[in-house]
Amino acid sequence: MIKWRVGKLLFIRALVVRMAGVQSTDPGRHTAATKRGQLHKQRGVALISVLLIVAILMALTTRLLSGHQLVVQRHQNTFGQNQALQYALGAEDLARQVLFKDQQLSGEIDHLEEIWSQPITPFAIDESGFIEIRLRDLHGCFNLNSLTIQDKAKADRARTRLLLLLQNLGVNPGIIDPLMDWTDADSEPRASGAEDDNYLNRIPPYRTANQPLYDVSELYLLEGVERDEIALLLPHVCVIPDSDVKVNINTAKAEVIAALDNTIGIAVAEGIVGVERRYQNVDELIQSYDVFTAIKEDITAQSRYFELHVRVTVNDSTVTLRSTLERESGGTIRLLQRNFGKLFQMQTLFESDLQDDV
Repeated sequence: MIKWRVGKLLFIRALVVRMAGVQSTDPGRHTAATKRGQLHKQRGVALISVLLIVAILMALTTRLLSGHQLVVQRHQNTFGQNQALQYALGAEDLARQVLFKDQQLSGEIDHLEEIWSQPITPFAIDESGFIEIRLRDLHGCFNLNSLTIQDKAKADRARTRLLLLLQNLGVNPGIIDPLMDWTDADSEPRASGAEDDNYLNRIPPYRTANQPLYDVSELYLLEGVERDEIALLLPHVCVIPDSDVKVNINTAKAEVIAALDNTIGIAVAEGIVGVERRYQNVDELIQSYDVFTAIKEDITAQSRYFELHVRVTVNDSTVTLRSTLERESGGTIRLLQRNFGKLFQMQTLFESDLQDDV
């Protein structure tokens, strides 16, 4: 019995020692092992705490640096955009000075050999960008707003000229009715035209302007007009606030000259533009081409309205500007319209544009 009790006690003690994680029955060794285990546990907890703090600090630092870089990039973009804008406005001021000086030097005559008409190769600015400037004589193109003139005889003549221009360019004449419906004040569609009922069914819906065109980009809103046809038409048409504007025989293209009257023909027009043109007045032109006698009142050798195209690139920021300028008889240059990002068409492509789908 005594042996059984002693054995039982030894078994219980061994079980307690095992549960306490002590392999030896030596009390001294048990105490030392416990202290070493606690010390190891404390060191492990401290190491984990340090690693956790380091990880938190690294995450915070990364977040702060990322936010700082975003702020810096935003300020750089803003600065670049503002810098490009100032260059564009500076180009507009330069164009005004050129037009003013041109009138002082050449007086009442405008032609393509003058300084304002000379192409300027894109040039570098501040070693971080490019700028391109060009001026266009709006008397050398067909004014689409001539269709809205109140004089019915003149409006009909303008429609006939637009039809001839479309034929010369190989563009579908079906654009005329939608264009006239877009600008007239009524809601009655023409044979091939379209009014509000057609455009309100689009997504998103919109209405006709019922007023003269504000910008040539409105052509893209017309019903049944293809984009490739508009691309063919754009170099030969323009929008001028004045609906009764004469064509400058010194600056107009052959297709525009031939559209002035069906008796002129493209061959005569190409003969005129094929040589240097510096007609001092309409009478001088008629001496060589009497076919223009019937339309003498619709042509001129002087221009009043001009269109400025500017594109500025500074780092990753680009600004495009198109301004309509009026040169009054006294030489004063008046800004009529200023648009940003409107159908800018460059004479020279930058390398970065070669992959763009225009």
